[in-house]
Amino acid sequence: MKIKHIWISIVSVYIVMSIPAIFGIGYVIDWVPDATLFQKIKGHVMTGFVENFLFKMVLACSVGITTSFLISRRQKIS
Repeated sequence: MKIKHIWISIVSVYIVMSIPAIFGIGYVIDWVPDATLFQKIKGHVMTGFVENFLFKMVLACSVGITTSFLISRRQKIS
């Protein structure tokens, strides 16, 4: 198992799982008239990454370890 494969899998799965929350609408800052575009983007991104953190992290770690195991197993067979 290579640690590089584990980290790449964990990060990519976590980001993919966070995308729906990042692009969601209805965040409180959407309705503040004085909020700048940067503040709105920052609010959406931070909320998307923090929302359901434990669930996403457990799932991303399990997928990362499984993917790394399968890649290393495939390389040993070849």
